[in-house]
Amino acid sequence: MELNIVLTVICGAVALVGAFCVVFQIYHMTVIDATARGLKHPKFWGVFTMSGNTSSSLLMYLIGRRKYPIVNMSESNSKELKKRKKSAGIGLLFLAIGVIGIICATLI
Repeated sequence: MELNIVLTVICGAVALVGAFCVVFQIYHMTVIDATARGLKHPKFWGVFTMSGNTSSSLLMYLIGRRKYPIVNMSESNSKELKKRKKSAGIGLLFLAIGVIGIICATLI
């Protein structure tokens, strides 16, 4: 019984790290994108996309940004955006592994 609790806590920590990583990377990707599109207050848009449990704010940002074409995306910003996409994918992997581990630990 104690082993199940320990495994659940470890997997929960892995899932939390993954979730935090994904949210952090989405914030930075939004700031880079909003800056490249010339939107006012790009950090506000970054915080705005992080809020909400159903990701409706991220969808609102993605729909609203269509009006603004990319004006000044430098090569370094493009490389950083690709790096952050990969980091977000790794965060999703950690989140999935953690959740699968929690489910397996509770079933055992």
